[in-house]
Amino acid sequence: MNLRLSMAAALLTGLACTSSYADDTVTINVSGTLTRAPCSLTSSKTLTANFGSIRTDQINTASAVDIPVTLSCPANSSLNVSIKASGVYQGSTTYASTTKANLVYTLTWKSDGTAANVTGTKRNLTNQSGAVNLGLTAKLYAITAQTEGTFTGSSVITLEYL
Repeated sequence: MNLRLSMAAALLTGLACTSSYADDTVTINVSGTLTRAPCSLTSSKTLTANFGSIRTDQINTASAVDIPVTLSCPANSSLNVSIKASGVYQGSTTYASTTKANLVYTLTWKSDGTAANVTGTKRNLTNQSGAVNLGLTAKLYAITAQTEGTFTGSSVITLEYL
């Protein structure tokens, strides 16, 4: 019984001490940035340009190999595309090195037939919508006479959504 009286007294005392003249306010600011959804890569993230077996005297006339790079983009998308080869031939911006000395490859944009810069320089694309084709072709070139043997080379395409 004493406990009930003590609690009631404490409650009344607390209410009596509360000022009815308090005018505190709290402001809540809400902010952020809405961004467009990025494009999504619809082709594979690992692509191979396999030239098969080529005679050393037919390297420069061998067929190019298609490299399908496709995206799906929301309306009016913008992006930067860059290609960085693992090695570049003697300061060139378009000849990527292979593991065989003086055997290089070029990448050409299928959209306009221009040679792709393989040094990491960004190419800006604007107003992209729906299915976007960033396809390339790879072509081998022998700078000097070649000997038999295997070769490899690699490049990385970076897509930067703006």
